[in-house]
Amino acid sequence: MIPGIWITGATGAVSIEYTTNRDQTSGWTPLASVLVTNSPEFYIDTTATNSSKRFYRAVIESGGNTNSPLRMVWISAGTFTMGSPSTEVDRLSGEGPQTQVTISRGFWMSKYETTQEEYLAVMDTNPSHFNGDASRPVDTVSWNDATEFCAKLTASELAAGRLPSGYSYRLPTEAEWEYACRAGTTTRFGYGDDLGYGELGQYAWYSDNSGQATHPVGLKKPNARGLYDMHGNVYEWCLDWSGPYPGGSVTDPRGPITNPYPAIRGGCYIDMDRYCRSAFRGSGNPAYGRKALGFRPVLAPE
Repeated sequence: MIPGIWITGATGAVSIEYTTNRDQTSGWTPLASVLVTNSPEFYIDTTATNSSKRFYRAVIESGGNTNSPLRMVWISAGTFTMGSPSTEVDRLSGEGPQTQVTISRGFWMSKYETTQEEYLAVMDTNPSHFNGDASRPVDTVSWNDATEFCAKLTASELAAGRLPSGYSYRLPTEAEWEYACRAGTTTRFGYGDDLGYGELGQYAWYSDNSGQATHPVGLKKPNARGLYDMHGNVYEWCLDWSGPYPGGSVTDPRGPITNPYPAIRGGCYIDMDRYCRSAFRGSGNPAYGRKALGFRPVLAPE
Protein backbone atom coordinates (compact mmCIF):
# COMPACT_ATOMS: atom_id res chain seq x y z
CA MET A 1 0.00 0.00 0.00
CA ILE A 2 1.09 3.58 -0.68
CA PRO A 3 0.74 5.81 2.42
CA GLY A 4 -0.93 9.13 1.73
CA ILE A 5 -4.15 11.07 1.38
CA TRP A 6 -6.50 12.07 -1.41
CA ILE A 7 -7.09 15.84 -1.28
CA THR A 8 -10.46 16.91 -2.65
CA GLY A 9 -12.33 20.20 -2.74
CA ALA A 10 -10.84 23.67 -3.21
CA THR A 11 -7.40 24.08 -4.72
CA GLY A 12 -4.70 26.17 -3.06
CA ALA A 13 -2.27 25.92 -0.15
CA VAL A 14 -3.01 22.91 2.08
CA SER A 15 -1.29 21.59 5.21
CA ILE A 16 -0.95 17.81 5.45
CA GLU A 17 -0.99 16.47 9.01
CA TYR A 18 -0.95 12.99 10.51
CA THR A 19 -1.61 11.17 13.77
CA THR A 20 -1.08 7.62 14.93
CA ASN A 21 -4.36 7.64 16.86
CA ARG A 22 -7.46 8.52 14.86
CA ASP A 23 -9.55 8.81 18.05
CA GLN A 24 -7.61 11.79 19.35
CA THR A 25 -8.85 15.30 18.58
CA SER A 26 -5.57 17.14 19.11
CA GLY A 27 -1.88 16.55 18.67
CA TRP A 28 -1.82 16.31 14.88
CA THR A 29 1.76 16.40 13.56
CA PRO A 30 2.52 18.73 10.60
CA LEU A 31 3.92 16.76 7.68
CA ALA A 32 4.06 19.12 4.70
CA SER A 33 2.52 22.11 2.99
CA VAL A 34 1.50 21.53 -0.61
CA LEU A 35 0.02 23.69 -3.33
CA VAL A 36 -2.96 21.77 -4.72
CA THR A 37 -3.47 22.68 -8.36
CA ASN A 38 -5.82 19.87 -9.35
CA SER A 39 -8.61 18.27 -7.34
CA PRO A 40 -8.62 15.47 -6.44
CA GLU A 41 -4.86 15.15 -5.91
CA PHE A 42 -3.02 12.35 -4.08
CA TYR A 43 -0.27 13.26 -1.62
CA ILE A 44 2.31 10.51 -0.95
CA ASP A 45 3.91 10.37 2.50
CA THR A 46 7.54 9.53 1.69
CA THR A 47 8.51 9.67 5.40
CA ALA A 48 6.32 6.75 6.47
CA THR A 49 7.90 3.36 7.16
CA ASN A 50 6.45 -0.09 6.67
CA SER A 51 5.98 -0.43 10.42
CA SER A 52 4.29 2.95 10.96
CA LYS A 53 0.54 3.44 11.22
CA ARG A 54 -0.70 6.89 10.30
CA PHE A 55 -4.00 8.69 9.75
CA TYR A 56 -4.00 11.86 7.65
CA ARG A 57 -5.95 15.07 7.26
CA ALA A 58 -5.64 18.07 4.93
CA VAL A 59 -6.23 21.59 6.26
CA ILE A 60 -6.59 24.69 4.08
CA GLU A 61 -3.93 27.24 5.04
CA SER A 62 -5.11 30.74 5.88
CA GLY A 63 -4.42 33.11 3.02
CA GLY A 64 -3.30 30.21 0.88
CA ASN A 65 -5.67 30.60 -2.04
CA THR A 66 -2.97 30.38 -4.68
CA ASN A 67 -3.79 28.24 -7.69
CA SER A 68 -0.48 27.97 -9.53
CA PRO A 69 -0.31 26.51 -13.04
CA LEU A 70 2.82 24.68 -11.85
CA ARG A 71 2.77 21.78 -9.42
CA MET A 72 4.61 23.02 -6.35
CA VAL A 73 5.59 22.01 -2.82
CA TRP A 74 6.23 24.21 0.22
CA ILE A 75 9.82 24.46 1.49
CA SER A 76 9.88 25.76 5.08
CA ALA A 77 12.54 28.17 6.34
CA GLY A 78 15.49 26.58 8.12
CA THR A 79 19.26 26.19 8.47
CA PHE A 80 21.57 23.72 6.73
CA THR A 81 25.22 23.14 5.85
CA MET A 82 25.97 24.08 2.25
CA GLY A 83 28.80 22.38 0.37
CA SER A 84 30.62 19.11 1.01
CA PRO A 85 33.17 18.13 3.65
CA SER A 86 36.76 17.54 2.54
CA THR A 87 36.28 13.84 3.32
CA GLU A 88 33.31 13.31 0.98
CA VAL A 89 33.95 10.63 -1.63
CA ASP A 90 34.35 12.11 -5.15
CA ARG A 91 34.24 15.66 -3.80
CA LEU A 92 35.34 18.51 -6.09
CA SER A 93 37.33 21.53 -4.93
CA GLY A 94 34.60 24.07 -5.72
CA GLU A 95 32.22 22.53 -3.18
CA GLY A 96 33.64 24.36 -0.19
CA PRO A 97 34.31 25.72 2.26
CA GLN A 98 31.26 24.34 3.99
CA THR A 99 29.00 27.17 5.12
CA GLN A 100 26.12 27.26 7.57
CA VAL A 101 23.24 28.84 5.70
CA THR A 102 19.94 30.08 7.11
CA ILE A 103 17.02 30.33 4.69
CA SER A 104 14.96 32.92 6.54
CA ARG A 105 11.72 32.68 4.55
CA GLY A 106 9.88 29.67 3.22
CA PHE A 107 9.07 29.38 -0.46
CA TRP A 108 7.21 27.22 -2.96
CA MET A 109 9.33 25.15 -5.36
CA SER A 110 8.21 23.35 -8.48
CA LYS A 111 7.84 19.66 -7.78
CA TYR A 112 9.20 18.91 -11.26
CA GLU A 113 11.63 20.42 -13.70
CA THR A 114 9.74 22.76 -16.03
CA THR A 115 8.24 20.65 -18.81
CA GLN A 116 8.10 21.46 -22.50
CA GLU A 117 4.32 21.74 -22.21
CA GLU A 118 4.59 24.33 -19.42
CA TYR A 119 7.27 26.31 -21.24
CA LEU A 120 5.31 26.35 -24.49
CA ALA A 121 2.17 27.60 -22.69
CA VAL A 122 4.03 30.65 -21.36
CA MET A 123 6.62 31.38 -24.06
CA ASP A 124 4.80 30.19 -27.22
CA THR A 125 7.90 28.29 -28.30
CA ASN A 126 9.71 25.05 -27.49
CA PRO A 127 13.49 25.19 -27.99
CA SER A 128 14.10 21.62 -26.78
CA HIS A 129 16.47 19.27 -28.57
CA PHE A 130 14.59 16.27 -27.16
CA ASN A 131 11.13 17.19 -28.38
CA GLY A 132 8.21 14.96 -29.31
CA ASP A 133 7.10 14.34 -25.71
CA ALA A 134 5.87 17.47 -23.95
CA SER A 135 6.19 15.82 -20.52
CA ARG A 136 9.98 15.85 -20.82
CA PRO A 137 11.81 18.77 -19.20
CA VAL A 138 12.39 21.72 -21.48
CA ASP A 139 16.03 21.87 -22.54
CA THR A 140 18.33 24.17 -24.51
CA VAL A 141 17.12 27.19 -22.51
CA SER A 142 19.47 29.97 -21.48
CA TRP A 143 19.44 31.70 -18.10
CA ASN A 144 17.90 34.66 -19.88
CA ASP A 145 15.13 32.41 -21.24
CA ALA A 146 14.43 30.93 -17.81
CA THR A 147 14.22 34.30 -16.08
CA GLU A 148 11.96 35.62 -18.84
CA PHE A 149 9.68 32.62 -18.36
CA CYS A 150 9.40 33.44 -14.65
CA ALA A 151 8.66 37.11 -15.35
CA LYS A 152 5.96 36.30 -17.90
CA LEU A 153 4.38 33.70 -15.62
CA THR A 154 4.34 36.19 -12.74
CA ALA A 155 2.66 38.82 -14.89
CA SER A 156 -0.03 36.45 -16.18
CA GLU A 157 -0.77 35.02 -12.73
CA LEU A 158 -0.97 38.48 -11.18
CA ALA A 159 -3.41 39.52 -13.89
CA ALA A 160 -5.51 36.43 -13.13
CA GLY A 161 -5.47 37.16 -9.38
CA ARG A 162 -3.82 33.85 -8.52
CA LEU A 163 -0.70 35.03 -6.67
CA PRO A 164 -0.42 35.74 -2.93
CA SER A 165 0.34 39.35 -2.10
CA GLY A 166 4.06 40.12 -2.50
CA TYR A 167 5.00 36.85 -4.23
CA SER A 168 6.57 36.28 -7.65
CA TYR A 169 8.06 33.45 -9.67
CA ARG A 170 11.83 33.34 -10.12
CA LEU A 171 14.73 30.92 -10.26
CA PRO A 172 15.96 29.58 -6.91
CA THR A 173 19.16 30.93 -5.44
CA GLU A 174 21.94 28.39 -5.32
CA ALA A 175 21.50 28.14 -1.54
CA GLU A 176 17.74 27.59 -1.86
CA TRP A 177 18.34 24.90 -4.48
CA GLU A 178 20.79 22.93 -2.33
CA TYR A 179 18.62 23.37 0.77
CA ALA A 180 15.66 21.90 -1.10
CA CYS A 181 17.76 19.13 -2.64
CA ARG A 182 19.29 17.99 0.64
CA ALA A 183 15.87 17.86 2.33
CA GLY A 184 17.38 17.79 5.80
CA THR A 185 20.23 15.40 4.97
CA THR A 186 24.00 15.88 5.22
CA THR A 187 24.80 12.90 3.03
CA ARG A 188 26.12 12.82 -0.54
CA PHE A 189 22.59 12.51 -1.91
CA GLY A 190 19.20 13.50 -0.62
CA TYR A 191 18.48 9.82 0.07
CA GLY A 192 21.81 8.78 1.67
CA ASP A 193 25.55 8.43 0.99
CA ASP A 194 25.20 5.62 -1.58
CA LEU A 195 28.98 5.13 -1.74
CA GLY A 196 28.71 2.53 -4.49
CA TYR A 197 26.04 4.44 -6.46
CA GLY A 198 23.82 1.38 -6.37
CA GLU A 199 20.66 3.35 -5.54
CA LEU A 200 21.17 6.38 -7.78
CA GLY A 201 19.20 4.88 -10.67
CA GLN A 202 16.08 4.86 -8.51
CA TYR A 203 16.24 8.67 -8.17
CA ALA A 204 17.95 10.02 -11.27
CA TRP A 205 18.39 9.78 -15.02
CA TYR A 206 22.15 9.89 -15.58
CA SER A 207 24.76 8.42 -17.93
CA ASP A 208 24.27 4.80 -16.84
CA ASN A 209 20.49 4.60 -17.41
CA SER A 210 19.33 7.53 -19.55
CA GLY A 211 20.19 6.28 -23.02
CA GLN A 212 21.80 9.71 -23.50
CA ALA A 213 18.44 11.47 -23.58
CA THR A 214 16.02 13.24 -21.25
CA HIS A 215 12.94 11.48 -19.89
CA PRO A 216 9.46 12.60 -18.77
CA VAL A 217 9.60 14.29 -15.38
CA GLY A 218 8.58 12.49 -12.20
CA LEU A 219 9.33 8.89 -13.20
CA LYS A 220 12.00 8.37 -10.53
CA LYS A 221 11.65 8.53 -6.74
CA PRO A 222 11.33 11.99 -5.13
CA ASN A 223 13.40 13.25 -2.24
CA ALA A 224 11.92 13.69 1.23
CA ARG A 225 10.46 17.07 0.26
CA GLY A 226 8.57 15.53 -2.65
CA LEU A 227 10.85 17.02 -5.33
CA TYR A 228 11.63 14.91 -8.39
CA ASP A 229 14.74 14.71 -10.61
CA MET A 230 16.95 16.77 -8.30
CA HIS A 231 19.91 14.45 -9.03
CA GLY A 232 19.47 14.02 -12.77
CA ASN A 233 17.55 14.45 -16.04
CA VAL A 234 18.63 18.06 -16.85
CA TYR A 235 20.87 20.59 -15.14
CA GLU A 236 18.98 23.46 -13.50
CA TRP A 237 19.75 27.17 -13.69
CA CYS A 238 19.93 29.14 -10.43
CA LEU A 239 19.21 32.83 -9.93
CA ASP A 240 22.56 34.00 -8.64
CA TRP A 241 26.09 34.08 -9.99
CA SER A 242 28.49 31.28 -9.09
CA GLY A 243 31.43 31.91 -6.77
CA PRO A 244 33.33 30.57 -3.73
CA TYR A 245 31.31 29.91 -0.60
CA PRO A 246 31.98 32.46 2.17
CA GLY A 247 32.36 29.97 5.02
CA GLY A 248 31.09 30.64 8.54
CA SER A 249 27.38 31.41 8.98
CA VAL A 250 25.29 33.47 6.56
CA THR A 251 21.61 34.22 5.94
CA ASP A 252 19.96 34.12 2.50
CA PRO A 253 23.29 34.31 0.60
CA ARG A 254 23.62 35.38 -3.03
CA GLY A 255 26.62 34.72 -5.25
CA PRO A 256 29.15 37.45 -6.11
CA ILE A 257 28.02 40.13 -8.55
CA THR A 258 31.41 40.19 -10.31
CA ASN A 259 31.25 36.66 -11.73
CA PRO A 260 29.68 36.69 -15.22
CA TYR A 261 28.29 33.15 -14.97
CA PRO A 262 25.13 32.02 -13.12
CA ALA A 263 25.19 28.84 -11.06
CA ILE A 264 23.95 25.50 -12.40
CA ARG A 265 22.92 22.68 -10.06
CA GLY A 266 21.81 19.06 -10.19
CA GLY A 267 23.01 16.18 -12.31
CA CYS A 268 21.86 15.47 -15.84
CA TYR A 269 21.27 12.62 -18.27
CA ILE A 270 24.86 12.64 -19.59
CA ASP A 271 26.57 12.93 -16.19
CA MET A 272 28.66 10.33 -14.44
CA ASP A 273 27.31 9.30 -11.04
CA ARG A 274 29.75 11.46 -9.03
CA TYR A 275 28.40 14.63 -10.66
CA CYS A 276 24.86 13.93 -9.44
CA ARG A 277 25.66 14.52 -5.75
CA SER A 278 23.82 17.21 -3.78
CA ALA A 279 26.94 19.38 -3.47
CA PHE A 280 27.98 19.26 -7.14
CA ARG A 281 27.88 22.67 -8.81
CA GLY A 282 28.66 24.29 -12.13
CA SER A 283 28.06 27.51 -14.03
CA GLY A 284 27.21 28.68 -17.54
CA ASN A 285 26.97 31.63 -19.89
CA PRO A 286 23.56 33.25 -19.23
CA ALA A 287 22.98 33.92 -22.92
CA TYR A 288 23.36 30.33 -24.11
CA GLY A 289 21.37 27.16 -23.57
CA ARG A 290 22.55 23.59 -23.92
CA LYS A 291 20.56 20.44 -24.53
CA ALA A 292 21.41 19.34 -20.98
CA LEU A 293 20.12 22.57 -19.38
CA GLY A 294 16.67 23.26 -17.91
CA PHE A 295 15.24 24.86 -14.77
CA ARG A 296 12.57 24.73 -12.06
CA PRO A 297 11.01 27.93 -10.65
CA VAL A 298 10.23 28.92 -7.11
CA LEU A 299 7.34 31.08 -5.93
CA ALA A 300 8.74 33.28 -3.21
CA PRO A 301 8.30 36.60 -1.39
CA GLU A 302 9.74 39.50 -3.37
